[in-house]
Amino acid sequence: MRSTRCRLLADRQMLYAGRVEHAVQGERAMAGGSMEGAGAAGLVCALDGVTDLPPGKIAALVTYLEMRAPPPRAVPAPRDDLALLETTRDLDAYRAFYARIGAPWLWSGRLRVSDAALERALADPRLVSRTLHRGGAPVGLVEVAFDGEEAELVYCGLVPEAIGEGLGAWLMAQAIAIAFARPIARLMVHTCSFDHPAAIRAYMRAGFAPYKRAIEIEDDPRLLGLLPRDAAADRWPVVD
Repeated sequence: MRSTRCRLLADRQMLYAGRVEHAVQGERAMAGGSMEGAGAAGLVCALDGVTDLPPGKIAALVTYLEMRAPPPRAVPAPRDDLALLETTRDLDAYRAFYARIGAPWLWSGRLRVSDAALERALADPRLVSRTLHRGGAPVGLVEVAFDGEEAELVYCGLVPEAIGEGLGAWLMAQAIAIAFARPIARLMVHTCSFDHPAAIRAYMRAGFAPYKRAIEIEDDPRLLGLLPRDAAADRWPVVD
């Protein structure tokens, strides 16, 4: 990091179409420009050593990756057992499916926002949200957000029982195809140390290249009741 400070955020900064959803009078709302959430407090981080986190906080090392052009490989051929369909707009069903995929990796961005903010995000024409169905059952989620000549792969994940069956590479290829179907100059994605240990390798194998690192600090979503207390506890146990 270039700065001698990192930001301690009361809520997760959720990247979406070049903007951030941040805390505003107890709710999250779309805000342009700054990457700093309203009311964020500063925390001096040791750049060569260890920095203690305040109680209730978790921290992750984030790696940012980009793709400037689609890879030469063709999109995988359609499979009779797979279908990529528009994601449900039912908020309860969406959140339940999102948590089913993301709980092992402490995903919480979509769980932290109000109904109104989530409804706006899912209805925004700059967001393409698709659910992967296998044999008629939903097993994966991919979301790509567009902002001018750039796009971000916001979410790409599978339900736990579908991991390790080759669906991830197929879903990733579909996400890249969705992004570059529009005239963009760059597709971005970021992954963190809470994610699957093979995530960075999968992104690089798909054609992404790393370009930046950051430290992300947030309230532990399990202590907020957004995720079960035992979510990811085998790797990242709750510290009260």
